[in-house]
Amino acid sequence: MSQSAILPAQPLTLIKAGAGAGKTYTIQSTLADWIKQGIVRADRVLAVTFTNDAANEMRTRIRLALLKEGMMAEARLLQKSNISTIHAFGLEILKSFAYEAGKSPAPRQLTEQEQDFLLRKAMDQVQAIQPVLDDLEHYGYKGGYKGEDFQEADEQLTDTILALINKLRSLGKGFNTTPGEADALLRQAKDIITTTYGHVQKDGTPYADGLWQAIEAVKAEYPDGKTLRHKAEWGNNGDTRAFVDTIYSATREKLDRDWKLWASLQYTDKLKKIRDKHPRADLAEPIWNAAEKLSAHPGPLNDALKHIECLINGVLETLAAYQHTKEQAGLVDYGDMVHLANDMLEANPEWLDEIAGDYDCLIIDEFQDTNPLQYALLRRFQASSKYTLIVGDLKQSIMGFQGSDSRLFAELLNDGERTPGVVKELDSNWRSTPKLMEFINGVGTALFGSKYQELEPKAGYKSDLPAVQVLRFSKDDWNLNANGKSSKPGFTAEGNIALANHIKELLGSGSQITDRHTGEKRPIRGSDIAVLARGHSRLGKFAEALRNVGIEVQIQQSGFLACESVQWVLNALQALNNRRDHYAWLDLLTSPLMGGQSTERLSELLASYDPKTALKHSLQDLLEPLGDSLRKQPVKNQLLRIIEEARLFESLNNNPQGPQYRANLIKLIGLAEEFEVLQPETLNAMGIAGKNASTFPVWLNENKDSVDEQPTADPQAEEAVVLKTWHSSKGLEWPVVMVLDAEKASEPRFPNISMAYQDGGIDTMLRDSFVKILPKFGDKSIEEQFAKLVAEQQDDTDRNLYYVALSRAREQLILPRWEVINKGCMLSYIEPLIASRNEKQKTAIFEELKVAPSSVERTCDFCQPCQKIVLLTEADRQAKRLKHTISPSLDNQTQPVEVPKIKKIRYRPALDLDGFAHIPANDLGVWVHRLYQVFFMRPEMLEKALAMRAGGLEGRVALQDVKDHLDAFMKQIEKLIGKGKSWKCELPALGQNELGQVVSGMIDLIAEGEMRTLVIDHKSNQFVSENNYWSQLAAYHFFWEGADLNLNWVRHGLLEHGVTNGCKSKRTSFIM
Repeated sequence: MSQSAILPAQPLTLIKAGAGAGKTYTIQSTLADWIKQGIVRADRVLAVTFTNDAANEMRTRIRLALLKEGMMAEARLLQKSNISTIHAFGLEILKSFAYEAGKSPAPRQLTEQEQDFLLRKAMDQVQAIQPVLDDLEHYGYKGGYKGEDFQEADEQLTDTILALINKLRSLGKGFNTTPGEADALLRQAKDIITTTYGHVQKDGTPYADGLWQAIEAVKAEYPDGKTLRHKAEWGNNGDTRAFVDTIYSATREKLDRDWKLWASLQYTDKLKKIRDKHPRADLAEPIWNAAEKLSAHPGPLNDALKHIECLINGVLETLAAYQHTKEQAGLVDYGDMVHLANDMLEANPEWLDEIAGDYDCLIIDEFQDTNPLQYALLRRFQASSKYTLIVGDLKQSIMGFQGSDSRLFAELLNDGERTPGVVKELDSNWRSTPKLMEFINGVGTALFGSKYQELEPKAGYKSDLPAVQVLRFSKDDWNLNANGKSSKPGFTAEGNIALANHIKELLGSGSQITDRHTGEKRPIRGSDIAVLARGHSRLGKFAEALRNVGIEVQIQQSGFLACESVQWVLNALQALNNRRDHYAWLDLLTSPLMGGQSTERLSELLASYDPKTALKHSLQDLLEPLGDSLRKQPVKNQLLRIIEEARLFESLNNNPQGPQYRANLIKLIGLAEEFEVLQPETLNAMGIAGKNASTFPVWLNENKDSVDEQPTADPQAEEAVVLKTWHSSKGLEWPVVMVLDAEKASEPRFPNISMAYQDGGIDTMLRDSFVKILPKFGDKSIEEQFAKLVAEQQDDTDRNLYYVALSRAREQLILPRWEVINKGCMLSYIEPLIASRNEKQKTAIFEELKVAPSSVERTCDFCQPCQKIVLLTEADRQAKRLKHTISPSLDNQTQPVEVPKIKKIRYRPALDLDGFAHIPANDLGVWVHRLYQVFFMRPEMLEKALAMRAGGLEGRVALQDVKDHLDAFMKQIEKLIGKGKSWKCELPALGQNELGQVVSGMIDLIAEGEMRTLVIDHKSNQFVSENNYWSQLAAYHFFWEGADLNLNWVRHGLLEHGVTNGCKSKRTSFIM
């Protein structure tokens, strides 16, 4: 039933609002009507939402609605009402009754960085977590990648503890925990584990004995493990060889606690060839059968229960110490603002009556994003409010990772349905065209079934664009990922360029859209298009694709601290505060912002360099006199003076990245201001003494995780395509939206931490809540049981996320579609809608285009990130004016050279990379290079390198195969170079050749011995091809004149040795 925008005043009204249904308009119209009728006074409104922007928007729109009705006095009175975030409202309560409660009347709010550091400091004092900390790998913390950065095992544990803290505090737990509450939390968490795990035996010794007997039988038959690894025996592929390695690495002691080892000995289809083809498969069967009994062994369950006990007790200890520190210093965080306010009102009902008496109505927006602690506070005011209006949308509940829980709204709706007229549903859509709404309604039904209320399109405009455009990527023409074994481009790699070209064609097509603000037709521009992806990594890659085809982008990315303008100012800050910091001056004067990094500039600086004095440059002459006066000023003032004197903002006007660089500098100034007002205790907790130019960069680096995101250069940039994650697109809209990652399905991750409740109504939920902790188990059957516990909630979240992403468009939705559909992914829900479109609809609503590989140019070269620069020059060579710079690994136009006499040397085994066909060739190449680097420089870290992306192998699975390959390679090199060997790996090099050119690049391996020096380039290509590799190698030759050049074809175990006379390098000086 259609609902009016103005709702009657009643004690409780619950509004279910779909995407674009006009919920904010309903709130402002209803409240304006209530004020107009005298039901509510304009200065007696309590409205709560969950972001400052939303609160400001609500206040502005309500005020405009009042002005539209001619109620000028009421519009002015509205400024006295409380329209704010839940945290600001809680803080106001704390201040109002501070003296009565014995609290600080002006509590200082902790920043997120301060809160994080105080929590971590409290963790350091905790003893309960020590058993896990002493045996991290046993409890599943072994290090791995988080995003693009490698995370050590102890950091993974810290993240788990912080996640648990977040969930507990969202429930209102852990602030002042009583022994009874702690016992209840622990009991409820353990009950979930034991009930789900199922029955186990009291003693696991018989199971371990049985497995050990089966292992010993194999070892008795095959005393030498290498025999069974042979291809003619069990080792016909990597998985079977890993199975053999596990057998021979097992000991009776390991079987009593290494549950991952048990899991590795269980049968999988990858071991089928042993069972089906080998005559001694009878030796493997007892191992498989014995290992399958792991699910009945008590060890994994006992370890899981101990793990949970350590976590919960450790977190409660941490929170106790953290709360004590805050109370002593008069500090509050966001959680305290709500929790302390709720406790104060619970203990003093008269205070609640006093505050509630100031308001006529309560309005709560975006209720699906409420957490239990927040609702506990708001529920007190709901009970005493004359009129309460609560608005939310269960279909857009996607913020569970922040502690919100849509089950609160669901339960509230269930209660409300018992009273006629309480629950109302907005059934119109004012955002999307009728054609597009037909598809979105179909999506809603596919995602939510009968629970979805179809929305009637009310947008008063039409579009000439097809409402839904599907860009089909056929597996006949594309691989899902770039594949070194195939000539077909990758959908998730080169496909980005194809999609970027499609957007470029749309922008140049002359198509028109309807302007949201004017309602008039106009040509489409970049800011009318949004590209939405599931995660930041895909967005970053797509941004590069758009830039490559000449399209501006608006995206929030990391890289603030590495930005050229930020680094320039920080180097100037260091140089002016420390005259002896010549490295800061060198970085400063060779920065691209100052026309640096040219060979001429570098040569001039090095020629004038004198350790006893300084570098000589006109810019230094300009800035250095500022030093004496600057050193006495606050850091913020120093930064402003440096920027002003160097005319840095002016110099950025002609820089392609000028707007972004300026935005980053403004953020840097703001951070300096934040740094200056920090409490000394906070800095001391971080190990930082004092606030000055030296400690400011240290503080920035300590807070890198929270400050490294670059600000938007120009939020109003009309020609920039907007890139957002699915999550961050919530509440936003654009004329055209492209949704990426529709083919990806999420999988449960362990350890999994979530909020849980006992069965019952809303009051029971708030009172008897607890945290559910599901650890990671090695046994697949057990892990599948626990995956079922999280599957329903995960599925609900995924469907909500799909709905949010697919309902942002006003006129056109563009869907790149990979041909293979995974269960549970977005495409699995919408593919039936796409397939059902008939020919007539295709012209009006639906358009499908097949994307050809010819729409993208493939690129193969890549550049390794440099960590340091080695400048190599001959001692007798004077720097002279250079006109060109070359980078051999990226230069396909290298001049042909005379190829040396080549000797082909085989070594065995080759490195088997066939199992990595799904990994882009560039990523695989980087990973292989890292393996060589680690093996030669830090061999004890090889297993960790194996786990790195892109390969991501488990150490025990492939360590022996890789080590055998690398050992064979090293032995061959040692034969060639003789004694006195030394290795230099992944060596960034910069120098000047005999033609006066600057050569810069990365040398994979330098092997030096008494007999000769080798310059070696590793190649992971599938096919051996000389191509122009010898030309590239020759470009590096002058660094080690007389060295032999070599190509190492790792897949083939082939070393192509370019023989020269062999002599020592003439390198006599270098700078690092």
